[in-house]
Amino acid sequence: MKRKIVKIKSIKHINHDVVEIVTEKPKGYSFEPGQATDLAINKDGWKEEKRPFTFTSLPTDDYLNFVIKIYPSHDGVTEQLAELTKGDELILDEAYGAIQ
Repeated sequence: MKRKIVKIKSIKHINHDVVEIVTEKPKGYSFEPGQATDLAINKDGWKEEKRPFTFTSLPTDDYLNFVIKIYPSHDGVTEQLAELTKGDELILDEAYGAIQ
């Protein structure tokens, strides 16, 4: 599967260092509970900075949901994720892993 670009439908700060991100779900995209995907931010300088995150949505949902801990002192991807807003884009890879 090629990498997919998905728009952020909503982003909510649950507390000072955790965000919930809801994105579009590409047509035909599937995963099993416990699997993860590599995400990157679709902005210059961040497109190749992929990090693994597990899904917190159900495979049957028509969206993808992620709850992500932010590490602002790391000056990295999670810090950048906390700055995103509705309409920004993420780059999504295939689901992988077998945690059950």
